[in-house]
Amino acid sequence: MLRLPSWHRFPDRFTIVFSGIALLLFLVEHVNGRAWMNDFRVYYGAADALIHGEPLYGVAHGLGSGVFKYAPFMALLFVPFALLPYPVAAAVQFGLIVWAFLAAVVSIDRSLRKYLLAERAPLYTPLFITALVVVVHLHRELHLGNINMILLALLLLAFERLLQGRSVAAGVLLGVVILAKPHFLVLVPLLLLRSRFRALAVVLLTFLFGVLVPALFLGSTANIELLGDWSGQMASHNAALIYSGGSGYEAVNTVYSFLHRAVLSRIGMKGSSLEAYVILACVAIIFGSFVLWNLWRERRERQPSDRSFLFEFLLLIALVPSITLTDTEHFLLSMPLVAYVVLHLLPKPATRWLPWVAVPVLFAYGGNWEDALGPLSDQYIHYGILGIGNIVLLLLSAWLFDRRIEPKA
Repeated sequence: MLRLPSWHRFPDRFTIVFSGIALLLFLVEHVNGRAWMNDFRVYYGAADALIHGEPLYGVAHGLGSGVFKYAPFMALLFVPFALLPYPVAAAVQFGLIVWAFLAAVVSIDRSLRKYLLAERAPLYTPLFITALVVVVHLHRELHLGNINMILLALLLLAFERLLQGRSVAAGVLLGVVILAKPHFLVLVPLLLLRSRFRALAVVLLTFLFGVLVPALFLGSTANIELLGDWSGQMASHNAALIYSGGSGYEAVNTVYSFLHRAVLSRIGMKGSSLEAYVILACVAIIFGSFVLWNLWRERRERQPSDRSFLFEFLLLIALVPSITLTDTEHFLLSMPLVAYVVLHLLPKPATRWLPWVAVPVLFAYGGNWEDALGPLSDQYIHYGILGIGNIVLLLLSAWLFDRRIEPKA
């Protein structure tokens, strides 16, 4: 049953404040003529092209760079938007992003306190600080009208369903997310290691359904051609994962670029695709070893598995923008780990040294306020500070989890 938010009921105060801020931003964007939502325009244009039998891939929908890179199923999902006038559809998308952000923040806070922080009492300060840290990426997400925040909310909802034993619902949600962005296939090995076989089967069936269902509307031949075009578009988009110089910074925030520029280029490596694949394999081995270590410790100490499973799930989601070619707003996927670190800082730091490490890391992740930094912002981008911050955030969170450092009340 729906209820109106109350100023005196947690966490409704946060919801009321940020809903007001979002409404103000929506109005300001329109007054200033900046309500472009160019990424949403691509989804809208692709759905419109699907309705009218026009090319879906290899053409610009909106801006000259607005090429559709997603599965045909995604264009099908946006058909209801394309039936609306664009300003109305864009306003609905803006509202969905705001709703997803609020739902995600509340879900993250609830799950972290329940499973990772020994039923800690709720506090507003960590919610607002977490929002402040991610606000640069959230603003860009709203300005572009992208779907990362919606996907994160669906991922968190799927995990809650997993822990409730509702494997079918969880599998459907995860399957839809993977259809939207196949990068999230990285979750499949985790489900396998965690013996979530029923959910995994539903994920694969949902993915298969999403691949095949456009054939009901377009015909099997047209669907096969679209799937081929989609595969080619994804391969082209992720062709260069290592940034080695120049003015194009698309890959500057990947873990491959960081390791190449910091270490590998100094020993003669050329930044090839093979180098990126080797790094990815090493990342997979490290993460798999981490999961196996947690499984061994759970059996030895007879611990419940929910705690480790939740952290592994959140860690893997936050890893996605570091191992794929993405824009900066995709780092919203690391918001759960931002909240995890913030909860170790407030109301009292878990250890004396933690603020000296955590605050610079959080600033590296979310501190590129261009109006405040001025020319320094360009250097921030050039050196991939966001990507480096995300990598260190992953490592810091894993260390806090593994050492079981608990925040002070």
